[in-house]
Parts: sequence; C-alpha cells; structure tokens
Amino acid sequence: MTTIFGQAQARSQTKSGSTKFARHDHYPQGWQEIAAQFLNLFHRYGYIYKPLPDGTWFSADEKWKLTDSEILKAVAGVHPKFILGSRAGKTTRFAVIDIDNGSKYHNRTYLEKLLQLLANAGLERNALYRSSYSGGWHLYLFFEEPINSADLRKQLLKLLVLNDFLVAKGQLEIFPHPGSNGSQGLGLRLPLQPGFAWLDKRTLDIDLERHEVSATKALELFIDVLDSDANPYAAFKQLKEYIRALELRREAATIIGASRVPDNVVSIRREQRDGEGDHITFVQAVFHKLPPGIIADNWYKGRLYHLNGLTAPSQRAECIECVGHYFFYGDPSRDLPALGYGYEQEREWAIREFLSAHHNGQSKDINRGRADAMAQVQRATNWRPAHRPAGDSAKYRPQRPVSWIRENVNRKRDARTRIAGALGEIKKRQRSFSTVELQQAAGCSRTTLYKHADIWRQDYEDLAEDFFAICTHEYNVVVGAGSSETEPPSTSLQLNMPLERLAARQIASELAMRNQRGEKRARKVIQKALDASEKDWQDKVRALAKAAAVEPDFKKLKAFIVMLVSYLSTAPNEELQSELQVCLRSLKEKASNSALELVPETRRPPPS
Repeated sequence: MTTIFGQAQARSQTKSGSTKFARHDHYPQGWQEIAAQFLNLFHRYGYIYKPLPDGTWFSADEKWKLTDSEILKAVAGVHPKFILGSRAGKTTRFAVIDIDNGSKYHNRTYLEKLLQLLANAGLERNALYRSSYSGGWHLYLFFEEPINSADLRKQLLKLLVLNDFLVAKGQLEIFPHPGSNGSQGLGLRLPLQPGFAWLDKRTLDIDLERHEVSATKALELFIDVLDSDANPYAAFKQLKEYIRALELRREAATIIGASRVPDNVVSIRREQRDGEGDHITFVQAVFHKLPPGIIADNWYKGRLYHLNGLTAPSQRAECIECVGHYFFYGDPSRDLPALGYGYEQEREWAIREFLSAHHNGQSKDINRGRADAMAQVQRATNWRPAHRPAGDSAKYRPQRPVSWIRENVNRKRDARTRIAGALGEIKKRQRSFSTVELQQAAGCSRTTLYKHADIWRQDYEDLAEDFFAICTHEYNVVVGAGSSETEPPSTSLQLNMPLERLAARQIASELAMRNQRGEKRARKVIQKALDASEKDWQDKVRALAKAAAVEPDFKKLKAFIVMLVSYLSTAPNEELQSELQVCLRSLKEKASNSALELVPETRRPPPS
C-alpha cells in the first residue's frame, strides 16, 4: 500500500511542475531554426547517459530514442538527472578528437603538432573546447556536408597512426566511433552541457565558460562555428589523397630503413679510419664532390651502423644521430636515395624501421618495448646544416584547375555584393535585424552569410545595442514601441498611423499582457492548492492504511475501514480512488477472517 501511494505522490510532483521543462523559457520562438540545426547534428538511438552528480556512463537500449526536449534540456544546463551523450549514425557533419586531461598529448606542444598535421592533410578549420570540468579537450572538425562516419574515422585513424600518435583510451580517441560486427561503438558527450567551455587554441586559456552565457547564446556561438568555419567536402577528399600518398612514402622509407644493400665501393684503405681527413676522402670518393654542410664523421659512422646495426650497448643515441645524417645525404655507392629537405617524416620512419630491425638486442629500452626508446628520433629528423636555417618543409597541395578558382572568386564576389546591398537596405530602417532577415534579403544560404560575417557583424551588433538602449523594461516586448522618455523608433507604420493611435495600441497591448500574467498566476495558485490538497489526502490515507494493515483487533480494524470508506468520496482523481478501493477489499477480507476466528468452532459454517 505504501508503494502504491508513493508512486502516486511522485507522479503528482511531476505534474506540479517542479521538474517539468518549458522549452520556451530557454529557447524563444525566434530560435527554433538554430535549435533544429543543432539537434540535427546528433544520432538519437543507443545514446549514453551519466547520472548526476558523480555517476558513471551507462548505455541506453539501442531501440530507445533521445528526444529533442531531453537534448535541449541538457544543453540548457537544467536536466535534473543526467549528462547525455550520443553515438554515431551512418553519416555525420563533425568529427571530434578527444584528449583527456591526463594524456601526454594534453599540452601546447602536441596540440600545435596535431593542428599542423590536420592542416597539412587539408583540414585547416577546427574549434577547441573544454569537454567538462575534468579539463579534457574536444577538438571539433566540422564539415559542410554529411560524411560517412566509418570512412571518416578510418581516415583520421590512419592519419594519426602514420604520424606516431597513440590512439587509445585515456590518451587520444577519435569520434565518430560507429563500431563494427554488431557493436554500437562508443558514445560522445554532447556539447554545451555543464562544464563546457570555449578555449583559445593559441594560449589554451578559457575564452568563455558555459555557465556565463544563456542557452540561446551558447547555441548561437556553437552553430556560428558550424556555419562559418566548416571544412568543405573537398577537404575530406584531399585528406584521403594525402593519406594515400603518405602510405606510399612510408612504405618507401620503410624499405630504405630495413634494407641491407651490399657495399659496392672497393676499399683501397684499411676499414678502421681514425683521422678526419680519411673520412672526407672517402665521402668525396662516394659523392665525387663533397656535399655542402655534410659532417663526414657522422655520415661515415651512420654508414657503418646501417651496414652492421648496433654492435654494443649504449650506441642507440649515437646511431640515431648518425644514421639520420646518413639518410639525409643518401649513399650513391649503395643506391640509397637522399631523404633531405622536405623528407623529414620519411627519414623518421626509416630510422625507426632500421632500429626495430637491426638493434641486434643491444638496446635495453627497445628490448623492453619502452615508448621513449624512439624519443630522440624526431629531434634527429629535424636536423639541418648550419648554412640552411630551419623552415617549413614542403607541404602537400593538390593542383586546382584555374577555371575552378575563377568560378569561386566570381561566386564570392557576387555573394558579398548581395549581402552588402541587403545590409544597406536594412540599415536605412535604423532598427535591429536578425540574421535570418538578412539571409532572406540577400538570397543566400546561412553558410554563405556566415562566411562573409565581416560585412555585417559590426552593424548587427551596433544596431542591436542601440535598439535595446532605448527600450525600457516596461514596453520592450511591444513591436515598434519606444520608452516614455524618447521618441518612438522609426517604423514603416509611421506614415499611416498617428502617434496617438500607436500609443493607444501600446497601452492596449500592455493591459492584455497584464491580464495574461494575472490569469497565469491565478492558474498557478489554483494548481498549487490542488497539489497540496492531493498530497494531504494521500498522507492521511497512507497513514490510516498502514495502521490498519498491522492492526490485529477486529473492532479497531472495522473502525479503520469505516474511516477509509469516508475518504472514497473525497479522492482527488479516479486513479487514487481505484487504488483505495483495492486497499479496502484487502482490509475487508482481513476483517472477515478476524471475525471468523471469534466465532466458536461449533457455530462456524461448514467449508464450501
């Protein structure tokens, strides 16, 4: 009985509005388009959730659907129970590189390396956020068009692995993660929830905390990046081409690093040379002319290491330096090509492959499989001679047809002209305007509008500030109204409507709103009284039912039943009345059994 009425009380509290989510309180009518654009980013089935305040992540049934209201409630920061996340669908418009706070990649050095790597591959546009209060990073890569989730993850995974990033839980993870062989894959925490923050990629400082802005402003900031800083589909195609070329380069470098090409130079001197002059003479004999910047000793030692591998302990550091120098200039006598400027990555792969194949068990760190055994390789591959200062190596840039470039320039010029013209017409009205209004006037897409935000953003903010400065709290919801201390703002209605009529409309609108507010308050008071009455009825009935359930005396039990019957007529709703009737039947049956025990056995009716 206690359980039944406890459930009814919980339902009553939900009806009272204590946990009810009113969407219009957080997302006004004009924000529906942006909210819909945000909601369309996420797959709804098989979502994940984490109970508040400090729960662990759980997976929802793959048949359960995550509703719009649940997502909007979570990103507004008012979800009373959970932090939410979603899994990947078949296509997606964004990818996320997740770097945990304790990861070795959670620092500026590795972040700059990662951003440079993505830029080289064609993905130059990205945004960095703090995922939660734990301090982890989410690096978002937005796309203008939906991309196949499995293919996007595959390409990003190849890109990072080929560049020696460790993709593992707690270090660095890639989303989308659609899974395979019946697996749902991994879910990703939704953005804009408590703990979310906008970060500066250059300084890693927090630009803005999520709790400092409203739900609508947070949505606008997030969607602005999606609209104005998304990668085109051509960038994804360039990523695939870049990875294909990278795999070929690594394959060639691996062959160089693992090869043991015989020496086809006949030595006319003893093999062990002690003087610098002997090494220079040998280098001149191999190259026919001493290459500029070459260090003969290092090149010669690198050649010996490449021929024999490690021959004693504590040679790994010297081997990396000298073999890197040897690969930089190559060896014509053994048909090894030079991996000079612009081949830093190939040189790194070749050194790693050489050490893995020919350390001959002499390196303890390599034998133990320690990750820092190859830490010096990257420094060695960035070596440059003194006469050639360090600079950017050659980057992959596919050739684009001139006709494409001209067409893009013409389209851009046309779009900017239309946006500037529409902005000029709107500015003549001297009032604030929305981005949707400007988009429709310019006849362009929202993406195009935000690509050219430099044209209209300043005027948009200035007009909005001026508009709200002249609107008081008393009349700021009335269309076309000004404060009592200023002239009404100019509108298209002024030519046909006298000022007296406009003022009368303002007053009528204000009175109507006050009536609506009064009616709303009255409804709330009535609902609160009904809820209090229902709770009081449940508390009294619960107490009587609990006492009757443990009462052994027939007379007292009968009194309890009479009192509970009197509550039937005052039940707040049919559901509670039905539950009380079920309780009464069980108590009457108990009373009948108690009365039967009081009758002498000789007078009891025979069993049926």
